[in-house]
Amino acid sequence: MQNQLNTTSLGSDLSGRTIGGYRFLHKLGSGGMADVYLAEQFSLNRRVAVKVLRPATLLHAEAVDRFAQEARAAAALIHGNIVQIHEVGCIEGVHFLAEEFVAGPSLRAWLKEQGPLGAEAILSLLMQVAAALECAESGGVVHRDIKPENLLVTPRGEVKVADFGLARVLHDNLELTQTGMALGTPLYMSPEQSHGGKVDIRGDLYSLGATAYHLVTGQPPFRGTTGVAVALAHAKEPLELLRTVRPDFPVEVAGVIERLLEKDKESRFQTSSELLEAVEPLVAQATSSSRATALPLAWNPETSFGQKFSKDRLAKSTFSTSRINAEINPPASTVASATAMLKASLDREEIDRIVSRRVWAVTGALAAFGLGVGFLLGRARSFRTGRRPPPRPPSRPRPNAE
Repeated sequence: MQNQLNTTSLGSDLSGRTIGGYRFLHKLGSGGMADVYLAEQFSLNRRVAVKVLRPATLLHAEAVDRFAQEARAAAALIHGNIVQIHEVGCIEGVHFLAEEFVAGPSLRAWLKEQGPLGAEAILSLLMQVAAALECAESGGVVHRDIKPENLLVTPRGEVKVADFGLARVLHDNLELTQTGMALGTPLYMSPEQSHGGKVDIRGDLYSLGATAYHLVTGQPPFRGTTGVAVALAHAKEPLELLRTVRPDFPVEVAGVIERLLEKDKESRFQTSSELLEAVEPLVAQATSSSRATALPLAWNPETSFGQKFSKDRLAKSTFSTSRINAEINPPASTVASATAMLKASLDREEIDRIVSRRVWAVTGALAAFGLGVGFLLGRARSFRTGRRPPPRPPSRPRPNAE
């Protein structure tokens, strides 16, 4: 059948192949049910990330259905803080999903390279992810797997939520999984999700709180030797307060994160809009004091941190499936930086020319002034010399009268 993948002809790695309107450059990574490639889309001459179902996944019809549902749910979410879905289809037996390629690391990689985030960066993160979840909430979609790996940061500091692969449409009664434990990551999973119960937006908000806690302290809120132990800790163990782990962290921001991590979902923020209302005044207060023009999570690809995401490391790294490749798809900030440097150089040259002209002008003026003063002094001496009475000629002897 056409929709069955011919693994013998395509092989396990699609790198270098052209399928439909895409040329697969190389594999970026793998998820639970699909491989992800960096690909070139011919029609629009752009780089995209293409998620391809594995042959083993295709053996399970319910997995293919889940994949199609993911595509439909995510493609309907159009927002600047959500990784956009471009196309979903099946060509030559390859079930694929083409999505936006984000030039940036995940926050998991950020934490590893840069260390814990400060208050302004966390507030920016909460604002942007809450805005993305608000969009998803309005579309009846729950992400179910918010974690640092699924939050990507562009060089401009924009946070994009990736991988709605575990999302479930709220108004759809179709159950594609028998256990809630199969969906989500235990380190960031809400208590109700770990129990296999119904999950709504408050579960995503809990996972966002667990993610923020990890990014602030450098460790997840709860840990254990097994996934089950971690899940039970989320449900039963008390949270170690942020003020204990990081006494320097602002109390107001810590309070927002701790409320997100309330075990009883009725005690958390009930909607993304409610979270935004709580965070916005704190953001205004933080930015008014610093007057920062760039987003707190903005980063420069030219620095040592940015260079860690070079072309050579792209295919081998363990970062999230959408990541930086500044050499083949340079971000706008790189162009802006180069433009600013060129303008500064031209400005310096213009300043040098202006200064040079002014130096010559001043030198000429001083020389003219010196000549003028010399001329006036000479005239003055001549004038003083001309007023003296000329020497009297010798007197002649008067003749004797006879």
